[in-house]
Amino acid sequence: MNSILDGIVSSHLWALVLKETREILRNKYLLFLILVPPTIQLVILGGALDPQVRNLSLATVDYSHTKQSRDLVAELIGSGAFLRNSYISDERVLSRQLERGQLNVGLVIPSDFSSNLYRGKSANVQVLMDGADAYTAGIASSLVLRTIHQFRPDGLTLQSSVVKLSGKSTNDSKVQDQSAPVIDPRIDILYNPGQISSWFFIPGILGACLTLTGTLVASATVLRERESGTMEQLLMTPASSWEILLAKIIPLAVFLLGDVCLAIGAARIIFGMPFHGSLALFMLASALYAFVGIGLGMMLGSICRSQRQAQLASFFINIPLILLSGTVVPLDTMPWLLQTLSLANPLRYYTLIARGIILKGATFSMLWQQLLLLTLSAILVLTVSANRFRRQSV
Repeated sequence: MNSILDGIVSSHLWALVLKETREILRNKYLLFLILVPPTIQLVILGGALDPQVRNLSLATVDYSHTKQSRDLVAELIGSGAFLRNSYISDERVLSRQLERGQLNVGLVIPSDFSSNLYRGKSANVQVLMDGADAYTAGIASSLVLRTIHQFRPDGLTLQSSVVKLSGKSTNDSKVQDQSAPVIDPRIDILYNPGQISSWFFIPGILGACLTLTGTLVASATVLRERESGTMEQLLMTPASSWEILLAKIIPLAVFLLGDVCLAIGAARIIFGMPFHGSLALFMLASALYAFVGIGLGMMLGSICRSQRQAQLASFFINIPLILLSGTVVPLDTMPWLLQTLSLANPLRYYTLIARGIILKGATFSMLWQQLLLLTLSAILVLTVSANRFRRQSV
């Protein structure tokens, strides 16, 4: 064992690794770029990315002025999606506020609302949606329909109700609730019972930060050597080109893994995110994906002529990787062509692995396929970058 350690310590690779480590520690800009931005981005994006619709504005034109109409408005406010309700006396004022973007939802309750309920007839209400934000309008309309469907005024059974939805760029539509459901489901939400959005987004954001940081820092280290003229000196040393390449990869990978630990600790403290799986398996997957990011950076460093070009090319590559990974937009909502393209995206597999380990406690036997694909991605990217680096040294 001692002879093996002595061989490692006395090798060219070890000397180059120590040299690269000292270079990173000496360069305050690179050290800051590795450690600080990923954690800050994870905290900001983990709190900002939230698909749940909240704090919507509601305005009501109530021609009924009865307890039942006020109870219906109270049910909508109690759903948690609406921040407030304001009563307006004129539908024209309601329409103008929707046009100006001052409202998200407008509700018009006719004068015969309560009388129709007591007679067992359909009670019509009109719901006006601001369809400029299609996502918010879709979620809000579903919420309004569900709330009206469940509305039971004064213990009466609402036999049927018609809700007329209209957005500014869509035609009016009618949704008829025929009868109460026969099956009464009992839903248990597993792994994230509180449906906390940050728990879902943080594993993917962590992978995105590894990609951005790895490509930017790795390309910067290669181009810095070339711009300062020390790359030629390195290539003239007795070390081979693969030893030089590994010496640049290993320190960066170690620093990025430290960044992963720092980010996970911050997520647990700030967002209360659990960690149910194996830390060793998670760090293995993170190391594999760190190699992918570093390999992409090395490739850019060998292709681009300046750090500015490498930064622009890095964003050109990283943004599609992030968008096609399921980090921000669910893969199931994408067109089939984009879903097919995402199969070649290593960030997709890292996001699946990270979410499985952190939230579900998934084991190696459950994730071996994703780990295999991630390993193949790392090998492919490092091989291409090594060939580019070797061609540069010739």
